[in-house]
Parts: sequence; C-alpha cells; structure tokens
Amino acid sequence: MKKLRGYILLFLVSATFLFPVKKDTKLILAELEIIKSSLTVLGVNFTDIKTELKNLNKQITIIDNKISAITKNLADEGQNKETILLSLQFIKEEFNEVRNAIGKINDRLTAMPIQSMNTGGTGNSVVNTPLQSADSIYFTAYSDYNKKNYDLAIEGFKQFVKQFPDNVLADNSLYWIGECHYAQKEYSEAINIFSEIINKYASGDKVPDALLKKGYALIEMDQVENGITVLKELISEFPLSEEAYLAQQKIKDISD
Repeated sequence: MKKLRGYILLFLVSATFLFPVKKDTKLILAELEIIKSSLTVLGVNFTDIKTELKNLNKQITIIDNKISAITKNLADEGQNKETILLSLQFIKEEFNEVRNAIGKINDRLTAMPIQSMNTGGTGNSVVNTPLQSADSIYFTAYSDYNKKNYDLAIEGFKQFVKQFPDNVLADNSLYWIGECHYAQKEYSEAINIFSEIINKYASGDKVPDALLKKGYALIEMDQVENGITVLKELISEFPLSEEAYLAQQKIKDISD
C-alpha cells in the first residue's frame, strides 16, 4: 500500500511538473511546421531560414531528451524537489531562447510579400500582403514583449484574443498581456487580466502562473494580506507546482 501511494505521488509530481513543458515542446514543433508552410506560401527558397529551422528542431529534440531525463530522475528518491525545479528553470530558459529565435524568423516572414499566381494569365505577380495567421500575430506580439515593447505587445496579444478566442494560445496571450502591465508597474490592470485567466480558463495551465503574479501584484500595491491569501490559494490548489514553491518563498520572505 505504501509503495502504491509512492507511485501515485510520483505520477502526480510528473504530471504537475512536466505537462506544461511537454505542451511547450509540442507547440514549438507545431510552430516550426507552420513557418515551413509559410515558406511554401511565399514561394521562395530561403536557404538560411531553412538552416535555422533545422537547428531549432535539433534544439527541441535536446530539450525533449532533458525532459525525459527529469522524468526518470523523479523516480530516484535521491533527487530532491529543488534540484528538479532548477532543472526545469533551465529548460524554460532554453524554451525562451528558441521562442526568441522563432519570433525573429516570424518578423522576417511577416515583412515579406506573399508570392501568388496572377489569374489573368500574365505570369507570377507579387501581392504585398503580410502573413496574418494566428501564429504570426502571436509571435510578433511575443517578440515585442521580449524586446520590452510592451504597448505593442499588448495590442498584438489583444488582437490575437479577439480574432482567435478558441485558440490553444488564447490563455497564454492574456497572460502575456498581464505580464506587460506588470512589467510597467500597472498592477491594477495586471490583476484584472490575471483574474480573467483564473475565471475564464480555470482548467488551463496558465492558472498557477496567473495566481502567482496576481499575488505578487497585490503585494506590490501594499495589499499584502490579500496577496498572501492568493498565494496560499495557489499553494493549496497546485501544491506540487513550481509556482507554489515560489509562492512559499515569497510568503517566507515577507514573514522574515
């Protein structure tokens, strides 16, 4: 019975820690496929971009192998929680590097005209229409966020949510809007956005992040008790998450 409880705990830890990064891996691979399709639409052979995509695919494979290694380490009783969290933090940083690279590629693609066929029979013509797919809008906004062009990023993410409310990245877009406000110390606006995520996407994987940053924002506004209440809610609902660990550290820092 004790061993069974151990296996159940191991499963819960694995699912809580690794689902978000596994989702990121799948999303990035899908994004790379969309970029490849965009190259076909443009009708031009961009050798340098194709080389970059190949290298990014290799990076994702390496990251995926690291995630698998963490899964194995979870079965090792000698691996403590802090070590696993640190490994995941490094993986998140690698994801950010890949996303930055994807954002730069999307910047180049959205600035290029789409090659299309002239239906009048006069041969090929160029239509100067930028790519406006869900992914191009999202990653243009994400690129603006990384460049600290927060107002532009907010507009881009708002456009994404408005045009693609049912997209798998809709909650992510809202979250980054909240992060943009938070980065500009617009804490009241950030809290409204994080609350919207918590209420509207209750089953989504951005809820722990939203609870954490909502708690932080409340504390920054000197609503310390309310902030701690939100952080305790996070710890209660997602006890094994990285965000819960950070919430515990924040409460400890305030108490010391």
